[in-house]
Amino acid sequence: MAHSAAGRESHGDVSLLSLMGDESGDAITAPAAIAAVPDGQRNALQRWVLSLALVNFDLELGPDVEFMYPPLGISKEEKDNIAFSSFPDTTVFSDGSLVFSWRVREVPLEESRAKPPQIPDVAQPVRHASLRQKTRRSSAMLTRHTSLRSAGRAARGFLQRTEPPEPDASPMSSRSTSYIYGYTFFRQRRDASLRRGYFQKSLVILTHLPHVALFTELVGRLGAHFFEHGLPVLESFVQEVIAWPDPRAGATLTLPFLGQLLHVALPHGHEAQNGDWAQTSKRGPQPQPLLASVPQTPLMAVFRSLVPSLWLIWECMLLAEPILVVARDPRTVSEAVWHMVDLVRPVQYAGDFRPYFHIHDYDFKALATRNKPQAGTTLGVTNPFFLQTCAHWPHRLQLDSAAFGTSATPDVHVQRAAGAAQAAFTSPRKRHVSKDRVLLREVLSLAEQPAELEHASALLRHYFADLTERFLAPLNRYMASLIPADFTLSSPAEAPQVHPFNRSAFLASLKTHSTPLRMRQRTLSTASTLRHALYSDFLQCPNFSLWLQSRIAAAEEEQRQRRIAALADGDVVTFGRTRPEIEVVDLYLRLVQELRAIDDAVARPAASGPGQRWRTMQESDPLPVQSVPRALVTQRARLEAQLGKLS
Repeated sequence: MAHSAAGRESHGDVSLLSLMGDESGDAITAPAAIAAVPDGQRNALQRWVLSLALVNFDLELGPDVEFMYPPLGISKEEKDNIAFSSFPDTTVFSDGSLVFSWRVREVPLEESRAKPPQIPDVAQPVRHASLRQKTRRSSAMLTRHTSLRSAGRAARGFLQRTEPPEPDASPMSSRSTSYIYGYTFFRQRRDASLRRGYFQKSLVILTHLPHVALFTELVGRLGAHFFEHGLPVLESFVQEVIAWPDPRAGATLTLPFLGQLLHVALPHGHEAQNGDWAQTSKRGPQPQPLLASVPQTPLMAVFRSLVPSLWLIWECMLLAEPILVVARDPRTVSEAVWHMVDLVRPVQYAGDFRPYFHIHDYDFKALATRNKPQAGTTLGVTNPFFLQTCAHWPHRLQLDSAAFGTSATPDVHVQRAAGAAQAAFTSPRKRHVSKDRVLLREVLSLAEQPAELEHASALLRHYFADLTERFLAPLNRYMASLIPADFTLSSPAEAPQVHPFNRSAFLASLKTHSTPLRMRQRTLSTASTLRHALYSDFLQCPNFSLWLQSRIAAAEEEQRQRRIAALADGDVVTFGRTRPEIEVVDLYLRLVQELRAIDDAVARPAASGPGQRWRTMQESDPLPVQSVPRALVTQRARLEAQLGKLS
């Protein structure tokens, strides 16, 4: 694709590995000046990126965060999570680069059981010098560190991969409902100056945004440039991001990045991202925007041998069933998990999904137990220990890394695991929805032609987005009946509440109105029985609770907009002449109340960026005028005009 051609050169789009020439790695320790990021600019940066982290393997400490730029007030638990999540637990290759992603729960400082960690600040001259010494020292220590390939053969390395942490080494899980996303560029390459001959580090983009394609592209290019040119690359990147526009939902943006322009389309809430080009096999000369929420490796490349199982996988994800996803490397497993979450859009996945999960995660004891797995838990793992710990999980997806088309070349050395498990999806659940066998044959035929792989994937994604919409159709129809009727100037000031969702009433309406969703035919159960069972299961899962919450919020906002429209469009002059004084006064007060509410919204609009924890902006800091929605300004003018007519 035109938008990511340069990125493929640096980290690959279908291939797992790529070498970055013969750079020595010394560039990252060069005494280059790097400027601190002022608080005012940090607010702009953190609309997109919280911080950049460099992670090194220290023989005494294990994976360790070497520095963060700009500094970020994280807890020790978060620091350890970032460090361990950024090193692949795999023997898939011996040298090259690997781009993957992960998601960890926040552990705020007030919840931490340890003192805040001291992480070097590369913008401080003194610490910069000590950091260079530390980096050289850690590089020298790598001479005694076994490579990932050797670790797979060594007994001690095997124990490290298959044994869980010590009982007191893994604390309780966090109560936070917020997450940090990490997009990682891991570099391992041969280095003759080191005794063991290997150099291993990871550059990580930390963010609050789940835009996997965008940040995978960014870290793939950024990592390659950083390991070649050093710290100034990070400073330039940060300054570019500071100048980027707000990440507005649904926006298509052109972002300057490392001397090029990156065209990206951001998702609108939890809606599926299907570009206009998705249904065409040939694309025009204009570069198509990168769909930020869709993994760059095509769906067909990840699930090629498992495409017939996608309908059952869709059902399990829709119902928030716990699923263990197993692969031999973090990139394969992380992109598979992202695709699975994407399959059920626009249904928001209410569970805890982890694109890449390991035994050192802060939530390990809470998520990977021998008890019944939590509903809505999807774990992407590479460590065989999970096959034992999670053997009782009802659904397991085993991926075949060969689906990515990786192969050994003179420049990329891949360690193949003997007797690797074949791709399969095992589940006790019997599928309820009908497969589209015509589409299935079409995409499998297209996938045989490498040039049509992306087209086949686009067809599949568009199909499952439509399938989810068809599933939601009866629910949306029933919800519409729960929203009160239109408003007039005589409507009560207190808006009537949305009627409660009644499970029995909905299922009864399902029998009356049916659904555009086609049910499986080759079964002893009737289509009506399967339909009733599928919706009954959905009404009891976490995804429904979150969907209902969002629909009620949307309905209440819709009511509010109807009420404002009635106030703005009504004939207040006639109302004032013909109605009793008490009703006219009530209307006057309602107009004043709505004007005050709009003034509050204009004075303090929602700010782009992460949660309050990360923001350095003070309450008194002015917000940019352009962040105020024009619709609010128009609304206010219309209501003020009505108030003037009534006075």
